[in-house]
Amino acid sequence: MKNIAVAYYRYSDSGQSETSIEGQRKDVQAFAEKRGLTIIREYIDRAESATSTENRDSFNRMIADSAKRQFGHVIVYQFDRFARNRYDSAVNKGRLKKNGVVVLSAKEPISEDASGILLESVLEGYAEFFSADLSQKVKRGMGIAADKCQYMGSRIPLGYKVNLEKKYELDPAAVPIVRECFDLAAGGMSLTDIGKRITVKHSTDGKPYFSNSCNALRNMFNNRFYIGYYTIAGRNIKDGVPRIVTDEQFEAVQKILEKNKKAPARARAVEAEYLLTTRLFCGHCGEGMFGVSGTSGTGKIHHYYACKRRWQKRGCDKKHAKKDLIEQLALSEARAQLTDDNIDAIAKEVSGISKRDANALLAADLKKKLREANKALERLLDAIEQGEHLDLISERISKKKAEKCEIELALANAEIESETIDESAVRFFLNQLRQGKIDNEAYNRTLINIFIQAIYLFDDKLRIVFSATGKPIEIDYSLLPDDSGGEESSDNSKACDTNASSRSYIPPDGVPTAL
Repeated sequence: MKNIAVAYYRYSDSGQSETSIEGQRKDVQAFAEKRGLTIIREYIDRAESATSTENRDSFNRMIADSAKRQFGHVIVYQFDRFARNRYDSAVNKGRLKKNGVVVLSAKEPISEDASGILLESVLEGYAEFFSADLSQKVKRGMGIAADKCQYMGSRIPLGYKVNLEKKYELDPAAVPIVRECFDLAAGGMSLTDIGKRITVKHSTDGKPYFSNSCNALRNMFNNRFYIGYYTIAGRNIKDGVPRIVTDEQFEAVQKILEKNKKAPARARAVEAEYLLTTRLFCGHCGEGMFGVSGTSGTGKIHHYYACKRRWQKRGCDKKHAKKDLIEQLALSEARAQLTDDNIDAIAKEVSGISKRDANALLAADLKKKLREANKALERLLDAIEQGEHLDLISERISKKKAEKCEIELALANAEIESETIDESAVRFFLNQLRQGKIDNEAYNRTLINIFIQAIYLFDDKLRIVFSATGKPIEIDYSLLPDDSGGEESSDNSKACDTNASSRSYIPPDGVPTAL
């Protein structure tokens, strides 16, 4: 899916035509070929405004299709083909990102203007922050219910039911079946045979009593509910629920299950999260860099960022770089952006942008409705001229005129009122972010998403472009050996001296200036 993409084309009704789509298609296809991406589908909206995505059928179908995870990129001619309104852009890019999809522009390889990037980044982090806050509140509510040993919507274990007070009580019809299963297991019968026996004895329609019987039975035999422990939401309360089997019987089954286990399965490797994916670019060729891993001679797994062009053997000689080093340097610089002055400036900027954009979105929508109302009135008047019955049409004209007045009033109000992101709320969010823990993955991800627009990685330095300013800084670091994860042993690699790093600011004219 990493190399699979779809294309999105759109033209408005301002004198454009099908030739506009062909022009976009030509550049998008050339961009995809250069990036090594395969376009499997096209989504096209004809004569549709970019102000709002609400009525763009193909666009909304593309967003919905992204949940199927059949493609990893959406390529547009320019970002304004995707959305001009920053709220629509932030929301829909967020939806795509949750489905593992990245939006790319054929004509704008990295991003939009700095203010747009800032708003989008803060909106994303802001939403994640309050989502996490809501999650904590939900967990607190669950904790209160758990302290009372109440049912909280999870699957009810066989042998129990829930009463009107949301308390667990025994299900007389199912308790004997549970006890029979434990008896059979304690007697040494296999899980498969237990499932068959229970089906023959208790199934009323001949279908298996337990779906996927081995897993279902194993989960039941490991569930401490059956010896009276309420084990939900991190709680493990003794005598929190009625017991069904004795401690001795439960432990006897545990020993048999342990004995019957085959050789312990190798623990599944935890996939590392590469925080800089879609933001890290090769300083040699400009191609995106992605995460790779390799095992050294000692069996230790090492993680790197690799240039896609070199990985595909397309001519670049960029060396791999250690993941942890690059991410820690980026995180350190991102966290350094959270000064009092920067927080104040960002809060004001985001609040101001949101006010302007909210106004534009609402006003544009109302103007569209006003045009539609005027066209409807014209059609009704034409019908009268053509001899349609006056009494039938006059009532419709009155209703349409009243609707037009309401729209005009709403449009007037929209010009002086607007929903905005409150400046104090953004400031509070950023201050909370400043107090976060650097070893928290969600915190690190939010820092990167908000403050890092792009990083260009060279063999001896990296150039960071910040979302808030669009200005780059350069950081020098010790040259890493070319450790490609198994090509050479990283155990002999020279460690980087990050404490001795030098930093310089690169203004737009490219002349270094000491910080």
